[in-house]
Amino acid sequence: MKKIISWIWDNILFLETLFLLSFIPLFPKLPILDVKNTWVYIRGEDFVVFFVLLSWIFLLLKQKITLRTPLTISIITFWIIGAIATMHGVLLIFPTIANVFPNVAFLSLVRHIEYMSLFFIAYQGMRDKRFLPVIIAVLVFTLLGVIGYGFGQKYLGLPAYLTMNEEFAKGIPITLSALSRVSSTFAGHYDLAAYLVLLIPIVVSLFFGFKNWFIKIFLLVTASLGLILLNMTVSRVSFFVLFVSLLIVFFFQKKKLVFLMVPLLSVLALLVITFQPSLLDRFKSTVSEVDVLIDAKTGDSVGHVKFVPKEYFKDKIVLQKRVKDKEELLGAIAGNAEALKASASALLPFELVPPEVPLVLATNVSTGESLPQGTGYINLPLSPVIRRLGNFYYEFPPDIKATFSAQVLVLHGDFIVKRAAAYDLSFTTRFQGEWPRALTAFTRNVLIGSGYGSVSLAVDNNYLRILGEIGLLGFIAFFSIFISLGIYIKKGFKDIESPLAKSFVLGFAGGAVGLFLNAILIDVFEASKVAFVLWMLIGITLAILMLYQKTSINLFSELKKVATSNIAIAVYLLLFAVLLFSPMLSNFFVGDDFTWLRWAADCTNNCSPMERIISYFTSSNGFFFRPGTKVYFYIMESVFWLNQVVYHAVSLFLHFAVSFLFYLLAQRVFKNKLLATLSAALFLILSGYTEAVFWISSVGHLFTTFFALLSLLSFIYWDEKKKIYYYILSIVFLSLGLMFHEMGMVIPLLILSYKAKDGVFVFLKKALKRWDYLSLFVPVIVYLLLRFMSQSHWLSGDYNYDFVMLPFNFAGNLLGYISLIVIGQSSLSLYEAFRIMLRANIVIPVILGLGVLAALVFVYKRKIKIFDSNDRKIVIFGALFFVISLLPYLGLGNITSRYSYLASLGLILIFVFLINKFYLFLLKESKQIALLTVSMVVIVFSLFQIIQIQQSYFDWSGSGEKVRKFFISIDALYTDYWSKGEVQFHFVDVPLKVGDAWVFPVGINDAVWFAFQNKDAKVYLHPNLDTALQTAGLSPTNRVFVFNEDGSLREIDRYLEKQPTNEAN
Repeated sequence: MKKIISWIWDNILFLETLFLLSFIPLFPKLPILDVKNTWVYIRGEDFVVFFVLLSWIFLLLKQKITLRTPLTISIITFWIIGAIATMHGVLLIFPTIANVFPNVAFLSLVRHIEYMSLFFIAYQGMRDKRFLPVIIAVLVFTLLGVIGYGFGQKYLGLPAYLTMNEEFAKGIPITLSALSRVSSTFAGHYDLAAYLVLLIPIVVSLFFGFKNWFIKIFLLVTASLGLILLNMTVSRVSFFVLFVSLLIVFFFQKKKLVFLMVPLLSVLALLVITFQPSLLDRFKSTVSEVDVLIDAKTGDSVGHVKFVPKEYFKDKIVLQKRVKDKEELLGAIAGNAEALKASASALLPFELVPPEVPLVLATNVSTGESLPQGTGYINLPLSPVIRRLGNFYYEFPPDIKATFSAQVLVLHGDFIVKRAAAYDLSFTTRFQGEWPRALTAFTRNVLIGSGYGSVSLAVDNNYLRILGEIGLLGFIAFFSIFISLGIYIKKGFKDIESPLAKSFVLGFAGGAVGLFLNAILIDVFEASKVAFVLWMLIGITLAILMLYQKTSINLFSELKKVATSNIAIAVYLLLFAVLLFSPMLSNFFVGDDFTWLRWAADCTNNCSPMERIISYFTSSNGFFFRPGTKVYFYIMESVFWLNQVVYHAVSLFLHFAVSFLFYLLAQRVFKNKLLATLSAALFLILSGYTEAVFWISSVGHLFTTFFALLSLLSFIYWDEKKKIYYYILSIVFLSLGLMFHEMGMVIPLLILSYKAKDGVFVFLKKALKRWDYLSLFVPVIVYLLLRFMSQSHWLSGDYNYDFVMLPFNFAGNLLGYISLIVIGQSSLSLYEAFRIMLRANIVIPVILGLGVLAALVFVYKRKIKIFDSNDRKIVIFGALFFVISLLPYLGLGNITSRYSYLASLGLILIFVFLINKFYLFLLKESKQIALLTVSMVVIVFSLFQIIQIQQSYFDWSGSGEKVRKFFISIDALYTDYWSKGEVQFHFVDVPLKVGDAWVFPVGINDAVWFAFQNKDAKVYLHPNLDTALQTAGLSPTNRVFVFNEDGSLREIDRYLEKQPTNEAN
């Protein structure tokens, strides 16, 4: 007995860990103590954890255990940052904003300490390798208990204890309906789903750790039941991330099984969805098509509208009212008595109700699935108009009592109906509510946020919550904990001898990855039951690694390696790109965008996906041969419709991807990671090419540049390692680059320029004898044949060469692109003036050109060594890359911002090389002077470019706003016959640019098609009003519009305007 008591006392923390691993998931969240200003309560589990912590503190004071663990410093640092952020928020921020409370902030801080403190309990408790099977048994049987209760909720009516709103949080037992989502013993279905995402990968991984087939089958059945329960939660994101987690487990357990498990898991998922279709319904409801009622005067949405028969209003009291403006409309819908009295109103007899009635229903708050009125629509201005209305009927919700006890209100005014795509409530709440509020909290203090309790209870993005509450420092501190854990897993995994321990660690790693993905859309690290279990499992996992550890780990050194790894640099570049360009996400479509989108959306014959994609490769109809770009717009329009945010996000991601690939290339060129990183960062902040990033239509340039760099890097790997698959990849990427833009024709030359840096003439002799060099041009030949057969655009109009002026255009454009890349958009006006001056004095450029040529010949003949051999290679490659990238454009009559995108990489290499030379020169003074001087040069240059990027953003935002107002105003002028039959639209003063950003260079006819989707509508552009009036005549189906300065339209009444005549004055 004494031995037993002694063993219990020696292993009290282990026993407490076992108890908590079982008690916390299984015991419902019953409130015990109320907390002022919030409906989050102190619950039973908090008291249990408190007493467990008291025992830990007692043992710590008795020196039976130590506070020292591999994660102690990281965790305490995170706590300190959270405390400082909260103190700062309570003192400086909370007094300036509403609905935040210091006591709630303090409770949130203590909660985070409470969650993470269980790491120390579990870590100190896991003192023996033999404890692991007991922990596994408790985890599995606890999971079965959760599963069993969940099935009981679904089929036996067992009560749920939820905390999803203030009433539920009081601990009232609730019987779920047949359509409700199962929450089992958890406070909500999302919490349960997160717990399953964490536990199921562990159970699946343990399948490979046991040899006993009875145990294997038992674990497999448990995991399958868990998957079924996950389906009952109807959590879309959790279902997806579990799939990813299981793939990670299979990859590291049995790599050969991955290819088998992908189809098996897919089939299993389909079977689950088939027998439980509610999850499939949730996926389908993510985006739905709805009819939306619009206030024609303002373009604002009123809500969903449906057309119902007259009989719907029998025995209902209907009240009429005319609304003058948005304020009256909102007041009437809210049932405001004063608003209803604002003008004459009357009861509408049932006999006067028309046969078909447009009805807007109040949001159905009982199900929580209906969209809030006027929110969640995808690009409403671009949704087609289907009808014009002079009134609509609004049915009050049961909890609003309007004047005269009316149940329905008839609102008279000017309205239109649009057919729009809409997100469901969960996405709408995130995109338009919680996420913007969290970002606002973050921007109040980027370093430490606004403090705990400064955001809402559910942000539904744990990373935005962390940024909003404790800022960038807290975000870094939080991730440093998991990065440190990852280092120990990576370094210590190979030392683990036990297959069971290996399987447990691997399963936990897969589950943790799933939680991190889940945290993008759910606050999983804030859900108490999930957080408690997570931190205990972290403690257990780290303890296992330490028990098997054979070599010590220098954590600081390893963290330094992680911070300077290629993955870390990719993250830095991504964050930098997002910081610079994320404001563009809300910019509206402009100009050519509508042409590309119409190709994707408009189809009358051969409309199957395969037929349409084939047609992109076989028929260009006189346009450029860019089938890859057309396929991209077709896929994007099919999946995301006209959500400009997604299109801009793809452009932003491609821009980041190009910068990272350029970093990898620069590493090869400089053999220096710092110079390569500087090259990629400077590329991101260049302002000369911003048109390629800000303009959605320029996405083909981004794709071609992306594939060009992939092809070049693959060829470099082939040349170094002689593995044939690298060469095949190079050819594949080259071919893909050709499909997105004709600029891809220079990719073979760019690849060869990397080898030609050793000497151009010597290289040319060798190149003709190398099959791998010559084969690079085969895709170009195939591309030219396809382009010819598709009857694409070749050389005409603005895209043509004047062979008489070709040498002058070549030299002038070369200088123009250098100034555009180095100086930015501000150089364009100076360049144009300089070009006009030289065009009038042709002798000057001839003399200058001969002088430059003579200087180059002199340098070559005299063998003047400006740079050493390695330096010359860098300069030659940069210069060749720059010139070759521009070869298709140097002969044209002007320069364009987007054409400089790929070429800027070459100049950046030369620029960074010169900066490095300047630094080496200054080292003669001192290292500090050299570093500070070069830093100042880079900072000034960067600031100059960033300011121009911001100006470009304002230009493109302004152009998009003009297009948006164009749609709002043309919708407001809509007449029903515009959607069908022959109608002509005559436009005057069509805006071309806002600053350097395009508005409608082309594409206005396609924009009009999106407004009404009438194939018979004709669009005409006129230089002045007289010409428009004369062309339009007096036909009632011909309409004349003049653009206002802000992009809106003013319709001309042709019957009041004096008609121009052809008579001479």
